[in-house]
Amino acid sequence: MDALENWSIIVVTIEIVISLLGIFFNGLVILTICLNIYRLSAPSYLILSIAVSDFLSCSLAIPFSIARHFKKKWPFGMAGCQAHAVMIFLLALVSLTHLAAISAGKYLTVTKSLSKQSYFDTRMVRNVIVSSWIFSIGLSTIPLIMWSKINGLDGSHNACLSDKHVQQPSVPSDKVYFGAVYFFCYVIALAVITFCYNKIHKVTKNIVQNTRQMGGLPAMEMRRALLNKHRRSAMYFLTIIAAFMLSWSPYAVVSFLTLLSIGLNPIATSACSVFAQTSFFLNPILYAIVSRRFRRRMVIAVPAMKRQHRRIRPAAVISSVGPLAL
Repeated sequence: MDALENWSIIVVTIEIVISLLGIFFNGLVILTICLNIYRLSAPSYLILSIAVSDFLSCSLAIPFSIARHFKKKWPFGMAGCQAHAVMIFLLALVSLTHLAAISAGKYLTVTKSLSKQSYFDTRMVRNVIVSSWIFSIGLSTIPLIMWSKINGLDGSHNACLSDKHVQQPSVPSDKVYFGAVYFFCYVIALAVITFCYNKIHKVTKNIVQNTRQMGGLPAMEMRRALLNKHRRSAMYFLTIIAAFMLSWSPYAVVSFLTLLSIGLNPIATSACSVFAQTSFFLNPILYAIVSRRFRRRMVIAVPAMKRQHRRIRPAAVISSVGPLAL
């Protein structure tokens, strides 16, 4: 058994774990949010959409790859190959555009409407979600519409590519497409997120300094309290964004190097692909770790957890009122 076959066993084991954890935790997040649908703050709809995207990745996209390992070859034909490639790209792109929208929303809230819970109201957020899904579907299906194919970049053939397929974009149109995707979907999204959180940090620092210089006037103290509230929320979302970016950045770098026709070790490229998939179950875990209110709502949503929680800390569940502001 060579190194590539050993690695294939490791990959399928990791993918099974990711799939099961992702289905369970994202399903729990979706259940919790749906049971509190009338209590949601506007940004929480973006979290719900990301959870749906991650749930679909773990329940539909990853099982395709798992089946390929057990069958020793791709068992779903070329149509299944194209569907698998589109799903992985589409659902990752949905999450990335949503996270950029969350960053922009937090920036606008802190700089334009500090007294409101969110700059975006529910209608605006729903429009952002629909636009994000339409944009992602359109961009991920362009290769099928234009060239009737979409090539994967997984050098170890863990997706649906066979040994006779080229692992790299081999024609100018492929390179132009993947280059545009890399720049507009990853580089620009990362730039938007960085810009927004840099501005949030500067605004926060200025208000805190002004409050100290003015001796803590009531109006400034109130403004500072509102700012601290939004800053905590911004840091919560920044944790989720950082986890996603750390998971997908190695794969983005590998994709860029492949675009430049630089030869890479198949195991290394495959490892980056699998590492990126960990984001599918990390997000819901971070929701529960960082947000106390969400943990309480999750306890209420699951009967078994609710009974245990009541035996240990009944007051915490009873006191959890107000909107589910993730």
